[in-house]
Amino acid sequence: MHRRLFIRALAVSVLVATAAAAGPTTATAEAPTPAQTRLHATIDAILADSRLDGAQAGVVVVDAATGRTLYDRNGQRRLVPASNTKLLTSTAAMELLGPGHRFTTDVSTDGPRRAGLLSGDLYLRGGGDPTMLAADYDQLAEQVAAAGVRVVTGDLVADDTRYDRTRLGPDWTWDDEPYYYAAQVSALTVAPDTDYDAGTVIVHAEPGARAGSRPKISMTPDNGWLRVDNRAQTVAGGETTISIERAHGGNTVVVTGQIAVGQTTESDWVTVWEPTGYAADVFRSALRRHGVRVLGRTVLGAATPDTARPLARHDSMPLADLMVPFLKLLR
Repeated sequence: MHRRLFIRALAVSVLVATAAAAGPTTATAEAPTPAQTRLHATIDAILADSRLDGAQAGVVVVDAATGRTLYDRNGQRRLVPASNTKLLTSTAAMELLGPGHRFTTDVSTDGPRRAGLLSGDLYLRGGGDPTMLAADYDQLAEQVAAAGVRVVTGDLVADDTRYDRTRLGPDWTWDDEPYYYAAQVSALTVAPDTDYDAGTVIVHAEPGARAGSRPKISMTPDNGWLRVDNRAQTVAGGETTISIERAHGGNTVVVTGQIAVGQTTESDWVTVWEPTGYAADVFRSALRRHGVRVLGRTVLGAATPDTARPLARHDSMPLADLMVPFLKLLR
């Protein structure tokens, strides 16, 4: 299955733009200035371009200093902005955070340490970094091991309190939920590759050795957060019809369809249910690989205490660099 590219709307945006039927410009309470008249004429000319025939557009221009609306066409329509939203969010991020801002993910503890024994909890705190890879969690685990920690008597606490608990947009289409462009939002998450589709895994289906056998299913990154229900078949020949789906409310990935012997591996991106737990699972596995045992359970959504002392830290690329994949890659 090829990766689905999601294009919801063709829209023109100046300050805010989304899709709806074109209509007349809303009159303002005050007589327009010559500059405002030119603005209206310019935008009207753009929207009248024949290359936009069949397209739908909504445009609102507001004076940032006064709040006065300078231009409004279909500004009150309920619309789906799609990737046009990135024009606004990227501008706001650069203005408020600055181009040098880095998102931090850290590990800390408030328990005493003695001879490799940490008597207390281990806190994995997310700062909203959308570029965290499994390799980055591995580096955090390596830092914890390098600090001399071998056994943690308490819990692994996954702190995602930097953001709220709202995981999905209220107007997102429910049947888009399994796909990478509708991944759940969390301050603590994992991206499977450098496309940085945070909150997803890549599921691979490789044909079995002979017809009648089940395809071999694997995931990037490898994790214990998702379960695979493999109902697919390897066939002697014919069209590949592999389908990879995750049902609402859980982390069971159902693989159906067929793939022929000798065919190349089929891959698709699938979102996870509760990305905080996904990140904690990946980090816990990394700790184990580096010889750090956590005796307690995994706790999701609890805050790191102010008294916690740092053990490890990962900083994202600067925001200016992060804007390249954010704005360039299609979502």
